[in-house]
Amino acid sequence: MTVVLATHAINHETPLDELARRTAMLDAVGYAATKIIGNENWSAGIQELLNRLGHATDVNRVTLFEIHPSPDGRPAESCRYDWASPGLARLSDDPRYHNILLTEAEGQLSAWAEARMRGEIVQATLSSVTGETRQTFIEHGTQAFISVPIMLQSGVWGFLGLDDCRWERQWSALHIDVLKTAAALIAGAIDRSQVNEALRLSRERYALAARGANDGLWDWNLKESTIYCAPRLHEILHLSILIPEHAPDMLFSCFLKEDWHAVIANLDHCIATGEQQFRFEARVKDAMAKVHWIVARGLIIYDHGKATRIVGSMRDITDFKAAELSLQIGEARVRAILDTAFDAIITTEADGCIVEYNLAASKIFGYGREEVLGRSIGALISSPLCSDPAMPARLYADLATTVDRLIEAEGCRADSSRVPVELSVTEVALPEERLFTFVIRDISHRKRLEAQLAAVQLQRAQLARHFSPNMVEELILAGDATGLAREQPIAVLFADIYGYTELVAAMPGEKIIDLLRDFRKLVETAVFAQNGTIDKYIGDGLMATFGTPYVGKTDATNAIIAAQHMARALKEWNGRRAVAGEPCIQIGIGLNYGPATLGNIGTEQRLEFAVVGDTVNMASRIENISRVVQHAIVASDDLIRRAMQESGAMILVGFTDLGEHSIRGRRKPIRLWGIAADTLM
Repeated sequence: MTVVLATHAINHETPLDELARRTAMLDAVGYAATKIIGNENWSAGIQELLNRLGHATDVNRVTLFEIHPSPDGRPAESCRYDWASPGLARLSDDPRYHNILLTEAEGQLSAWAEARMRGEIVQATLSSVTGETRQTFIEHGTQAFISVPIMLQSGVWGFLGLDDCRWERQWSALHIDVLKTAAALIAGAIDRSQVNEALRLSRERYALAARGANDGLWDWNLKESTIYCAPRLHEILHLSILIPEHAPDMLFSCFLKEDWHAVIANLDHCIATGEQQFRFEARVKDAMAKVHWIVARGLIIYDHGKATRIVGSMRDITDFKAAELSLQIGEARVRAILDTAFDAIITTEADGCIVEYNLAASKIFGYGREEVLGRSIGALISSPLCSDPAMPARLYADLATTVDRLIEAEGCRADSSRVPVELSVTEVALPEERLFTFVIRDISHRKRLEAQLAAVQLQRAQLARHFSPNMVEELILAGDATGLAREQPIAVLFADIYGYTELVAAMPGEKIIDLLRDFRKLVETAVFAQNGTIDKYIGDGLMATFGTPYVGKTDATNAIIAAQHMARALKEWNGRRAVAGEPCIQIGIGLNYGPATLGNIGTEQRLEFAVVGDTVNMASRIENISRVVQHAIVASDDLIRRAMQESGAMILVGFTDLGEHSIRGRRKPIRLWGIAADTLM
C-alpha cells in the first residue's frame, strides 16, 4: 500500500503551546500510572497509556516494541502494543512487525539498536534519514520519529516510539522528560512483574516438592531438560560430585545397571497412562560397595495432557529403622532449606499460633526460634488484624483475591523497634487442620533508597531554579558544592524590561502573568543554553551569572552570546506580539566581569544561591545606563577584554565603543561597549 507523504513542514510551537502539551502529557502519564501501578498485570494499563500519549502529544502513532532473541537466537524486536490515529493501520496486529532483526548484513547491531542498548534516546526526521530507514519513513508517512528506551535493572527491554506524520517535529527537553517518565513507569511495572513471577515460581517449586516428598528432593523440568537436586539427595545416593543442572540422566545412572532401565520404564509407563503419582525402588552402592535400597515417590505435572515436570523425593530404606531415621533427616533438611532462605518463612496454625520459624525470621525480628514457637503471629506483625485470632485465615482470604499479591506492614522487633516489611500468605491445606505460611521480606533498604531518591528529587528541583539541566545533574553527581562560600571571577548579566510599570498599567492580571512567564522563558532559554545560572528574578528583570558554581574557560564569551540570543529572541517575540495587536517589549541588558563572592545562604529545605560583590553592583548599574545610551546590550571594558582573551577579536563583532561613562560607586569613569537592537540579525 502506498502512503502519500504530508507536505514537508516543521512544527514551531510557542512556549505556551509547549507547556500546555507537556501538561497534557503529564496528565496522560499520571492517569495511566494509576492503572498500571494499581494492577498486578503490568500490561493492563499499557494500551490506555499509549492512547492517551497519542492524543496528548498530537502524534499519529505510539508503539511499544520489545527487544528479544529471534527464533534463531539473533537480536530482534517486535511491536507488542500500539495506538494509531484514525486511518492508520495498527502495527501490533501485523506479523511483519514481529521478530524484526536488529543486525546488519555483517552481523553487527544497527546504529539505532546500539543506541537503544546503551539507553539513549533516538530522534530522526524524514529529511535527515537515508536508505532503508528513509524507505520505512515513506512507507508509514512518517515525518518525525522519537524512541525512548525501556530500561530494566537487567538492561534494555525495548522502547517507546512516537511517529508524527504531519510535521518534522523537534522534541523539546520538557517533552522528552515526560516521555522518560512514561518509559520509567513501564520499566518499573515490568521489573515488578518479573520479580513477582520469580517469586511465584519459587513458591510453586517449594509447594510441589513439599507435596511430593519430605526427604531427598529433586525437580526435573522436562521442557527445558534441566534438573534441581537438593544437597541431601546427593548424600542419599552416595555421590561424591553434585549432579549438574543440565544433566538429568546423571540422576538415574546412579542406580545399579539392572535397575536403571526398570526405573526409566516405570516413569515412561506412568507418563503414557497419564498417572500423576509414581513410586519406584532401586539400588545404589556406596564408596565401600555396600548396596542400599532407595525408594522414590513424587508427582508428574501435565500441561494440556503433556508431561512437563517431575518432582519427587528419594529415601534410603536399607534397614528396619529407615522410616524413623528418614523422618528425622527430613525434618533436619526442611529446617536447613528454611534457614538458607533469604526471606523470613513463618508457619502458623489457623488461630495464628506460630509452629515454624526460620533463621531469616530471627535476623529480621530479633527473636530466637524457641522464643516465638507457640506465640501469636500478631506479636511480630503490626496489622489491624493483629488482635483477631483468625488473622492468618482472614489475611489469606483477602490476599487470595489477587494472584501473588503482596502487602506492606510493620514488623515488631524484640528490642521494641519497628521494621518495614513486605509479606504474602499461603494456605497449606491438610486433612485435619489449616496451616498458613508467611513469606516476609525486610524492605528497610528499599525504603531508605526511596527516601534518598525523594531527597535527590527535592535537591534537583531546588537546583533547577538556578542552573541549567546539565549543570543540575553535574552538581547532584558531585554532591552539590554550592554551599561553600568562596570568591571567584564570574560574568554577571542583568536584564530588565523598559517602562514595565506603564506597560502593565492597563493590563488585566492574567495578561501580566502571561507576559512575565513568556519573558522568563525567553531569558531562561538563553542563559541555560550557555551554561549560565539564574541567580534571581527581580520583578520584571533578572540577574544571571556565568562561571557559577564552577569557573569555566569561556564565561565572558558565554555571557555575550546569551545576551545576543536574548535580544534576537525578543525580536521574534515582538513580531508575534505585533501580529496579536500587543505592544512591543524593550529590554536593557548589562554585562560585567570580575571577582564576586558566592555560596548557599538558604536552608536544607530551600536552596538560596547568592552572588554578591562590586562586580554584581556594577553590572546592575551598567544595565541602567543602557536606557541612556539607547543600546540593547551594554558591556563593561573588563568583560570585553576577558571575552577577547577567551575567544579572540571576533567576539566584538556588532559591538560599538561607547567611550567612558561615569558610574555611581566608581571614582573614575569606565569604558563601555554596546550593541544596538537594530543591528542584531
